[in-house]
Amino acid sequence: MSKQRIIAIDGPAASGKSTVAREAAKRLNCVYVDSGAFYRGVTWKMLREGVNTKNPLAVLPVLLKSKWKFEVRDRAVFFSIDGVEPGEALRDKDVREAVSDIAAMPAVRKFVVSNLRKLKKLGSLAMEGRDIGSVVFPKTPYKFYLDANPEERAKRRHAELIARGETEKAQEVMESLERRDKKDSTRKAAPLKIADGAYVIDTSEYDVEGVARVLLGRISDLEKPRSDKMINPIWYRIACKFLGMGLKVCNNIQAYGVQNVPKSGGVIIASNHASYLDPPAVGACSRRMRMTHFMARDTLFKNPLMGAFLHRVGVIPLDRERGGDLKAMKTAIQLLKDGACVALFPEGTRSPDGNLQPAKPGIGFLVAKGAAPVVPVYVHGSYEAWSKHSDGFQRKPINVIYGKLITQEEIQALGRGKAAYPLIGDLIMQRIAELKQKFEAGEITE
Repeated sequence: MSKQRIIAIDGPAASGKSTVAREAAKRLNCVYVDSGAFYRGVTWKMLREGVNTKNPLAVLPVLLKSKWKFEVRDRAVFFSIDGVEPGEALRDKDVREAVSDIAAMPAVRKFVVSNLRKLKKLGSLAMEGRDIGSVVFPKTPYKFYLDANPEERAKRRHAELIARGETEKAQEVMESLERRDKKDSTRKAAPLKIADGAYVIDTSEYDVEGVARVLLGRISDLEKPRSDKMINPIWYRIACKFLGMGLKVCNNIQAYGVQNVPKSGGVIIASNHASYLDPPAVGACSRRMRMTHFMARDTLFKNPLMGAFLHRVGVIPLDRERGGDLKAMKTAIQLLKDGACVALFPEGTRSPDGNLQPAKPGIGFLVAKGAAPVVPVYVHGSYEAWSKHSDGFQRKPINVIYGKLITQEEIQALGRGKAAYPLIGDLIMQRIAELKQKFEAGEITE
């Protein structure tokens, strides 16, 4: 493939970012970039000049006077500062201990981010760090967040230090990582977090080859050409525009976290279902990211005009009389494998009282066979606006909250086969319930 890729790999220290990013760069012919080395380079320079690394007013003048030169060797970016290449000194203990203070300075981050973005002229990049997907290249579709349990991360870092001849004890390494995590996740400037739309990989139980396989598989999924012709883009755009405007005027609809929907690759949007308004609300809000297929009972297609419209906007007819409609399931699964977005309502039918209901068995089957990640969605207020038990349409506010991706790795960890299907449904409804709880507690504001 000739187009440029910017592969953003974020995560905490010792989560496997560097090793996996190097492997991805090698296999995909990208230039490897260790963004952390830039911050360690600033730290190294300040220590070399005797500058107080906790004082931004002392750091900034020295930083702005320094001259950085970048070059690519062996498909990786290296740099020198004022004619000196830091090399292995970037990994020294004093640099490791001071880098969080340096990296928390807004002026330093602005300097580093600017230089990282300039590297785009080198072509495709595999860049690892802590804010690549959230700050440096937020628009790239290739976002990954690597993590591992604290014990595994400490074990890896301790092994690295021993290999370099250092003598830190395992407990000291664990405490150092804990301090670093706290600083990185609580700093005001670009704190460590999972970027919107990032694919999360828990590397605790994987070797390098395993993580690389998952990452490269996800990239392959994102680059699959859309082969379904079910949606007419013009009709879809008009329908979503019309419905979105109506919901905005009548229900002041608001969307939160819609960036969690990947712009490409097969993905499932799984929402609670309490109202007639849920499908148009989810569809109108999701349109900012991509077109989405919905399922609807086949009786709606009997009216020729309605049927023609539903076909043009990509709705999949579902025969509820047959329970798990195999034809509809196969259509949805094929769409997912072709890189499309399919919206599902795990509860099956509208809630009788507005409360969340258990997932139907078919949702687990479809998610497992579709082999796509899931974006959980909670629609708040639609029951009050128009439920099957209400006295008609009400001008009540509606909010649509999109959660973080549930990856295929999380889904596969629940097992395979029929025994896993109800567990998958339970996991999705649990994530939806968490969104409901957070939103009602006022914890979701953007």
